[in-house]
Amino acid sequence: MANRLLSRKELDAAYDEVVQIYREHLEDHGVRLPSKTSAKWVWLAMLYHYRGKRVHKNEISEATRSVFLDAAPDQQVRHLVRDGWNVENVGDGHHILHNPLQPSATFVTDRTRRQGRLSAKTFDDMKKVYGNRCATCGSVEGEVSPRYGEGVVQLQQGHRDPHGRADDMSNIIPQCQFCNRAYRGDFVFDDKGRVESVADVRPVRRASLPVQRRIWEFLRDRFG
Repeated sequence: MANRLLSRKELDAAYDEVVQIYREHLEDHGVRLPSKTSAKWVWLAMLYHYRGKRVHKNEISEATRSVFLDAAPDQQVRHLVRDGWNVENVGDGHHILHNPLQPSATFVTDRTRRQGRLSAKTFDDMKKVYGNRCATCGSVEGEVSPRYGEGVVQLQQGHRDPHGRADDMSNIIPQCQFCNRAYRGDFVFDDKGRVESVADVRPVRRASLPVQRRIWEFLRDRFG
């Protein structure tokens, strides 16, 4: 059953409660509270009003456009999770705000990892931050890689940015020997071991001609 569109008064009241909860329970966890200059406050107000219930993204978009008339028709509600809110995408465009007194588990894990990365002094420290797993494929050190199916995993010092300092721990992620060999110095990784961008022309050389042409057209339009 569809949820009704809330009035501005109801949205404001729900947001005021969210602010109070944030100050009492979430601020110390580093959760980010959206201001009323951002459409995110409407998302939170809708989800909080219907907390524990499924709310469709179209309903949230409709509420957002009732406040911000020029807002896009498709609001990206999933971004609330990045900000630390305990929101789950339950499929078919629906979202649920679970216990609003707790930050999302993903946010807590990511924050703990960031703090661990900042305090890591040695590679052994860094491996512990990642649970002795390859940041890229998740293989556990000392076990056979489920992804590659060959040999026992040995974690090596992979570089997030191959052009960054090799002795800077903030530029280090643990990678199994298979990922480290496969990706070489071709890519830049984020702190979760996911590819962010290319670091060398080799991936372009290996790409198909249609992909190379799209890249060429992009660079031509950008640089003339």
